[in-house]
Amino acid sequence: MAVLEMAALVWRNHAARARHSWQHARQRDLIQRYPPELSPNVIADSTDGHNTSAPSKACHGPQDPWIAEPLHTASGQLQLEPNDPKGVAAPDLRIKEAPSLSTPRVLLITQTSKEAPEIAVQPHSISISAEPPPFEIPPPPEIPPPPEMIGPVETKLLLNQTSDVNKARQHTLRSLHARSIPEAIKGVLQKQLPSLPSLRVSDGCPQAMETLHKELMLLHEGSVDMPCIVDAYKSILAAGYSTPELLRVVISSYLNGSSEMLRPDVFAAIVAVDAHLLAKGRLLLEDVPLDVLDCWCREPACLTDEAHLSELRARLYGKSQFPIHHPTSQCNSGSGDCQSSLPVTQRRRQFVIEREAHLTAIKEYLAFQRQMTEKGEGGMLSQRTRVWMQWATALSDSIRNLRNTQGSIRGLGALGYRMIRDLEMDSDLLSVITCQTALNLLLAPSVRRKDDLKGFDGRVPFVTLVVAVGEAVELEQYFREVGPTSHSRGVSHNQRMRRAVYDADDAECRRHAVVLGAALVDLLLEHACVEVDRSLLSSEEINAASNECVMNFGQAGKGKRTAKAKAFGHDLQWSDGKTVGYVRLKSYARDVMELGPEELMRFLAPKYQPMVVQPRPWRPSAVPPEGGFLMHRVPFIRTTNKKMTCLEVYNAQRVAHVMDFLGQMPWKINGRILEVMLEVQRQDLAIAEVPPKLNPELPRIPENAAEFPPHEREALLLSRHNAEKRCMELVSERPTFQLKLQAACNFEHADRIYFPHNVDFRGRTYPISPHLNHISDDICRGLLSFAEPKPLGKEGFFWLKVSLANLLGKDKLPFDERVAFVDASRDWIMEVAKDPLAPQSIKHWAKADDGPWQALARCFELAEIWRTGDEEGFQSCLPVHLDGSCNGLQHYAALGRDQIGAMAVNLLPSDRPQDVYTIVLGIVKGKVQHDARTGNTEGTLARRLEELNVLQRKVVKQTIMTICYGVTTVGAKQQVQGQLESLVGDQVGPEELSILASYLSKLVLKSIDEVFERAMAIKAWFDKATQILNQLQMPTAWFSPIGLACVQPYKKVRKVECQTKRQKVTIATEDGPRVDKAKQRMGFPPNFIHSLDATHMMMTAEGCQREGIGFAGVHDSFWTHACDVPALNRIIRSAFIELHSQPILQDLYEDLHVRLGGLELLAPPAQGQLDLTEVSKSLYFFS
Repeated sequence: MAVLEMAALVWRNHAARARHSWQHARQRDLIQRYPPELSPNVIADSTDGHNTSAPSKACHGPQDPWIAEPLHTASGQLQLEPNDPKGVAAPDLRIKEAPSLSTPRVLLITQTSKEAPEIAVQPHSISISAEPPPFEIPPPPEIPPPPEMIGPVETKLLLNQTSDVNKARQHTLRSLHARSIPEAIKGVLQKQLPSLPSLRVSDGCPQAMETLHKELMLLHEGSVDMPCIVDAYKSILAAGYSTPELLRVVISSYLNGSSEMLRPDVFAAIVAVDAHLLAKGRLLLEDVPLDVLDCWCREPACLTDEAHLSELRARLYGKSQFPIHHPTSQCNSGSGDCQSSLPVTQRRRQFVIEREAHLTAIKEYLAFQRQMTEKGEGGMLSQRTRVWMQWATALSDSIRNLRNTQGSIRGLGALGYRMIRDLEMDSDLLSVITCQTALNLLLAPSVRRKDDLKGFDGRVPFVTLVVAVGEAVELEQYFREVGPTSHSRGVSHNQRMRRAVYDADDAECRRHAVVLGAALVDLLLEHACVEVDRSLLSSEEINAASNECVMNFGQAGKGKRTAKAKAFGHDLQWSDGKTVGYVRLKSYARDVMELGPEELMRFLAPKYQPMVVQPRPWRPSAVPPEGGFLMHRVPFIRTTNKKMTCLEVYNAQRVAHVMDFLGQMPWKINGRILEVMLEVQRQDLAIAEVPPKLNPELPRIPENAAEFPPHEREALLLSRHNAEKRCMELVSERPTFQLKLQAACNFEHADRIYFPHNVDFRGRTYPISPHLNHISDDICRGLLSFAEPKPLGKEGFFWLKVSLANLLGKDKLPFDERVAFVDASRDWIMEVAKDPLAPQSIKHWAKADDGPWQALARCFELAEIWRTGDEEGFQSCLPVHLDGSCNGLQHYAALGRDQIGAMAVNLLPSDRPQDVYTIVLGIVKGKVQHDARTGNTEGTLARRLEELNVLQRKVVKQTIMTICYGVTTVGAKQQVQGQLESLVGDQVGPEELSILASYLSKLVLKSIDEVFERAMAIKAWFDKATQILNQLQMPTAWFSPIGLACVQPYKKVRKVECQTKRQKVTIATEDGPRVDKAKQRMGFPPNFIHSLDATHMMMTAEGCQREGIGFAGVHDSFWTHACDVPALNRIIRSAFIELHSQPILQDLYEDLHVRLGGLELLAPPAQGQLDLTEVSKSLYFFS
C-alpha cells in the first residue's frame, strides 16, 4: 500500500489590517461552498450527524485548502472518501506549480512510480492530470477582496500577533476546529510555549531564542503545566499516524514549517512531544530512529521514562554533552533511519548546544541532589564530587534560612542579604551559580596562551569574584524574565536586567551586581567547608573550626583527628599603594578539589562553544550589534567602552563581511590527534604540554638546613621554590587543558564546526569561543583541521613538507632545504605515524619547536601520502601556515620605506631567509663582550651571562617581536627574565635573575634602535602627536585603511565604593571625562601597527574570498589548504603592496591636523627609497 500525503496551495499574504465584515462574509461562503462531503478524506464531526471513525476535519476555502490526512491507495486506485462515486487512477503523483502563481506555496507529496501524472495547482482549484479525466474542485464565486489578503488558518502559536484585527480573525477561524483540539494541549500552545515553533524555521532573532530558552527551562523545572505527554502522543496515534513511517511524515511536516497540512490537535500534540524531548531528554525529535518510534507506538509510556531517554541519548550522541551524532548511531550511518538531514535540524542542534552550555552545571547538581535524597545513594558518589555539591547544599540551606527570617535585616552587608531574600530565584540555583562562578575563576581562568598562566597564583581579587557572581545571577534572572510571558516584575525590571547584562557602563546596575555578588560570596566563604586532618591546620584554623564548624574525631579520618575547616580564605594585601582583597582556595581544600576530567566538567562549563551552523551575519550598526550565535549576545567590537565604538554613525559593513567570511570557514576535530592526546593523558606521559596528573614531589627542607653551607642551602631552597611554583602552575594548566579536551570530545563527530569572530577596537579578529579555537595554543591547533579536504595538486605536497619543517624549527632554511630535511626524515616520520607513543617516536615529535601536536598531525598525513603513493590526488585537510617575518617591523619598514630594516625582515628578495633575531643577537653579543672586558658592575654581569651561556636567539626574540608594539623597559625586562628562568631557573635564584634580566634587556633595546632607526623615528612621532591630543583631553583616534574607526578607550574611570561585610569594594562603573594620558601615549604606536596588520589580514581574506579559496588567520599568520598556498602567497603580497601604496602617514597627519583645530603638529618623518613592488619578489616575506 502506498502512502500519499498531499498539501496543495497555501496562499499567504500577511496583512496589517482587514475589514471585519469581509471576514464574516468569507466565513459564510467557506461553509456554503465547501461542505465536509466535498473534501477528500474529510468527514464532519459526529455531532453533525455523520457517524464514522475517520478523524474530523473541514476544508476552509480557496485560500485555506486543508488536506491533512494521508490518502491510502489500493490496487493503484486513489480513493476519495466518503461520497465520491468515482476513483481516479493514480499509480503516482507529482506536483506541478502553475507558472502564473507568484505567491508563496508549500507543496509536499510522497509517492513513487515510474510514470507520474501531474497535479496542476491553481489559486482556486486542485486538479489531477491523469486518465480518466481528473476530479476537480470547482472554484468559488468571486468574493470582493479585502484591501490586503489575509493568510490561511493560523493559530496564535504560528503568528503570535497582537493586533485586534488578527485576534478577531484567529478567534473566528479557530472556532471551526476548537472541538477537535484537546483543551490541555491547546492551553500549552497558546500560553506556555508560544516560541517553540521558532525552531521550525531557518532564521530567528536572539530575542525569540532567549524566550524559548526560558520556556523550556520553566518546563524542565515543572513551573508550567504540560499536558500528559503520553496522552499527547496517543492523540497522534489516534489520528491515524500509528506507524513509524507515518510518524516520520508528521515530524517532517512539523519541522519543515508545513503545519498547515496537519490537524490542529496533531500539531499541538507534536509540539508538546518536541518540547518534552528538548526540555527533559535534551533530544531532537528528528534524531529519533524508526525502531524507537515503533517502540513508542507500542509503548507510549516510554516517553516519560528517564532511563529510556538517557539510554536513547547515549545511543545517539555517545558521551558528548551536546546532540551530535556518534558514528555508531543509526542516524549517522546514512541509512535514512532518522531525519537529521532536514535543513532546520542543524539550527535546532545549535540552539540546544547554546542552551546546554548554560545549564550543564545546574542539571548535574540537581540530578546528583535527587540521587542523594531520593535513592539514598549519596555515599556512592566520589569524595571529590561530593565536595562542591556539599558546598552548594550548605549555601542553599543558608539562603533558605535567610528567606525565612522574620523582620528586617540589619548590619554590615544587610543590603545584599535583603536582595537575596527578595530575589525570585530558587535557592538551589543561586547556590550552584555562586559555586560554579567561583570555581571557574579559581581553577580554570580563561586564557588564550600558555604564557598567560605564568602569573596566576591561584588567587582571585575579591572585587573580581563578587562582580562575576553578581552579573551571573543577573544574567540568569534576565533569561528567566525575558519574553512576552513575563509579567511577574514588569517591563521596567526587564529593561533594568538588560542594562545589567549588556551595558557594563550603567553605574546603578554595576552597584546592584556588586552588592548582590558580595553577599553570595560572603555566604560561600562562611559555609563552604571540607573535612581535613587536624595536623594540616594551623592553630588559628583549628580555633576557627572549633568555634564555627562541627568537629569530628576518629571517624571520617579512620582514626585520625579531623575537623571541618573553611575551604576558602580571604586575605588583604598591600599592593601599588592600596589594600587589595583576595579570595583563595586553601591548600587542603585545593587538594580535595583536584577533580578528575569527568567530575571537573560537571561545573566548569564554558558559555561560548563552537557552532554547528554558520554564524548569523553581523549587523554592526544595529543597537546592540547583532550576529554570531543564535541566542548568546556578543559585541561586534571588543572594548571596555562601548560608547566609543561609534558603530551607529558610520558604515563598518566591510569589516563585518570579513568577519562573516572567517566565521563561515568549516572546521572539524582531528580524530586521530584526539585519540593520541587522550592516550597520553591516560598513560600520564606528561609530554607535548599535556599536564601530569600528579604534582611534583616537594623537596623536604631538613630542620638543620640553617647549618648547611650557603650554596647547598640556596640550592635546596631554590629547588623547593621551583617545585612549589610548578605545583601552582599545574593548578590552572590541568583544568584549562581539560576544557580544550572536553570541547574536542563534544564535537569530535560533528561534520562541521564554525567559529564566529569579532574584532577588538584596532580591528584584530578573534574567535569568540574561548577554549577551543585555531588562534589558541598548539593543543587546540593540533586538534583542528579543515572540514573540506582538497586534493594536493602539483604543489600541495611540497608545501605540506614545508609546513612540517617549519614546525620542527627549520623555518630559517631555504624552502628546498626544508623539503630535503623532511624527505631525509621519511623513515622516522613513518615510524611516528605507525606508533606515535613509542619511546623512539616521542623524541622526534613531542619537542617540536613550534608545535608538537601540529607536527604529529602532519606526520600522519605525510605517511599516508607516502603509503598510498598519490601525491597529487590525496585529499588533504590540514592547514598550511604562512607566517610574517616579524610582521610589526615589516609594517614599520614599509611605512618609512626603510631599506635596511626591510632587508632584515624579508621585505626584499634574498636567496636565504633573513633572521632579524639573529641580527640583533649578534649586536647584543658584541656589547656583552665589550662590557666583559671591563671591571665595573656591567662587566661582572656580562661575564656571568657568558658563564651561563644564555645569549641565545630565544632570549631576545620576544622583545624584538614586541618592540614595535610599544614594549616598555619594564616589559622588556620581564620578557627576558622569563626566558632566562626557563634556561637556568634551576641554577640561579630569582633575585639574581632579575638583575641579569635588567642588564640584558637594556642592551637588547639599544641594539634594536640601531637596526631600525627609521621605525624608531616614526614611533617617536606617534608619541609627540599623542602628547598634543592628551593636552586637549582628546582620545587618540584614527580610521584604519579597511574603514574601521579606531578609538583608544583609555580614560580615567569613575569609581564607586560599596561596603560589604568582608571589605570595602571599589569598582569602576564608567569612564570619566578625562583621558588616561599614560595609556593613550604608550598605546598609540602598538595599536596603530595592530590596525595595519589587521587591515592586511582582512584585505587578504577578501582576496581569498574573491578567488574561492579557504582562509583562516591568526593576526600575522595566514592559513589555507596546501594546494592553495601559491595563490595565497600571491594574494598576501598584492594586499601588502596595495595597503602601503596608500599615503598612510600623510593621511593620519592630515586627519590629526583637522582634529587639532589647526594646532601645530610636526610633519611625519621623511621616507626612504624602498621600492614596495620588490615585496612581490620576496620568497620569504611570508613563509
